[in-house]
Amino acid sequence: MKEIILLKDYLNRFGSKHDDYPYRSGMDKEKLKQYFDQFELKAIFLSFDEINFRKSDFVGYPVVYTSQEDLNYKYKSYIEDVVYGLELSGAKVIPAFKYLKANNNKIFMEIIRDQLNIPEIKNIRSYHFGTLEDAMSKVESFDYPLVVKGAEGAMSKNVKLATNKKELYKALKQIAATKNIKYEFKDYLRQKKHKGYRRESKFRNKFIIQNYVPHLSHDWKIYVFGDHFFIFKRPVVNKNSFKASGGGYDNYYYGKDAELPSGIFDFAQKIFREMDTPFVSLDVAYDYKTHEFFLLEFQLIYFGTAGILKKYSNEYFYKGKNKWVAIENHGDIEYEYAYAVNHYLKKQNIK
Repeated sequence: MKEIILLKDYLNRFGSKHDDYPYRSGMDKEKLKQYFDQFELKAIFLSFDEINFRKSDFVGYPVVYTSQEDLNYKYKSYIEDVVYGLELSGAKVIPAFKYLKANNNKIFMEIIRDQLNIPEIKNIRSYHFGTLEDAMSKVESFDYPLVVKGAEGAMSKNVKLATNKKELYKALKQIAATKNIKYEFKDYLRQKKHKGYRRESKFRNKFIIQNYVPHLSHDWKIYVFGDHFFIFKRPVVNKNSFKASGGGYDNYYYGKDAELPSGIFDFAQKIFREMDTPFVSLDVAYDYKTHEFFLLEFQLIYFGTAGILKKYSNEYFYKGKNKWVAIENHGDIEYEYAYAVNHYLKKQNIK
């Protein structure tokens, strides 16, 4: 039986699971082992600190891992170190390290978008900046309205709309602020002491500026696990907002009730295949006038899983003979995870 390593965090948690018990305990590891066993994969759970880069040979070894959204991402930074080390050691890290770096990092997410060979997702153009000053030096070249997003944050937090230069400046000051009175005073003294010294910016939280997609009253969240496609429709939070996420799972429309525009699964499938991963979460919008899809955001690790649950989604979708069909959903997140990993390993012919 082939072995596969699953890396859990310091609280003995693996992955994210909606309605888990105890709260925020992640997936059921025993269930995962049982499902992987059904696919003739022996799941070996290890902590990140148990990885010994001197003694172990990881070449070609499949490794899946959890992530974290801890305060200031301190522990996630440690996870990144270990996962990148494994990738450098020749392990088959699933998903690839670049997708971990893009998790809760909209800068790198947009860098990946620009590098993917999918013209259809380039209708959203993002400009990335490390300081407010960098962005304001280019303010005359922007066409309004614009969406401003801090690099970190989920559920539409740290996202603002700017319809003119004044609103853009205000939004950037809020998102990019890195106020530290002690540090700023030391920097002030440097300026006094050293002639010609330029003080550092007080606005160094990185961010992106994107073109605004108008007239959107909702978007869709699509989870892909192997060849299983789960979907739900998310209306904007209120009439004065442009944000669809954060409205609450009980207010969304799932599966056949999601009012699906023709071609949405083909659009999602093309992205999924290009990304080379077992699973992905996609935020997709649609313009009914131009019949154009927009990939708003994506995540490949540590994303919400509520839409898999039977209490929300009665079905998932699968492409049969050139046709998308609805399949009864049994709502088991651990099964879908193991299924997706096994499906990926077989497709990649990883032995």
